[in-house]
Amino acid sequence: MNYVLVSACLVGEEVRWHGRKVPYSAFVRKFQKANPDVQLIPVCPEMLGGLPTPRPPVKVRHGRVLTTCEDKAHRDEVTGDDVTDAFVAGAQATLTIAKENRCTRAILLKTSPSCARNGITGKLLLENGIEVISVL
Repeated sequence: MNYVLVSACLVGEEVRWHGRKVPYSAFVRKFQKANPDVQLIPVCPEMLGGLPTPRPPVKVRHGRVLTTCEDKAHRDEVTGDDVTDAFVAGAQATLTIAKENRCTRAILLKTSPSCARNGITGKLLLENGIEVISVL
C-alpha cells in the first residue's frame, strides 16, 4: 500500500482556523479515483502542534507566525500572540507521520501558512524529499 499525506481540511474534516467544514476537494477525489492503491493520511499540522479549532487567523511576518484580527480588512495590520512554536511542532509531527508511513508525496492546502509549499510544514516536507502538491 502507498500512503500520501493530505491536509485534513481537504477531505472535509473541520480543522480550519474558523472551525467550519469546507467541501471535500475535487482534486483529492480525482486523485483517489486515479490512484486506487493509495491510502490517504489526513493531517492538520496546526492541530498536531497543539492549536485548537477554531483558532485565530494568522499571518507570517519575518519568519514568525502571529495571530491576527478576524476582521479581514485589518488582518494585515493587527498582530497578536506568536504561535510559531506550535507551527514548528506541527510541522515536525507531520514529518514524523510521513516518515513512519514512507510517504513520498503530500497533497496540501495551497493557501495555508502551514501547509502551502512555502509554509512551515510544506517547506519542511520538501526539504526532506517529500513532493508537495498544493491545491485549493
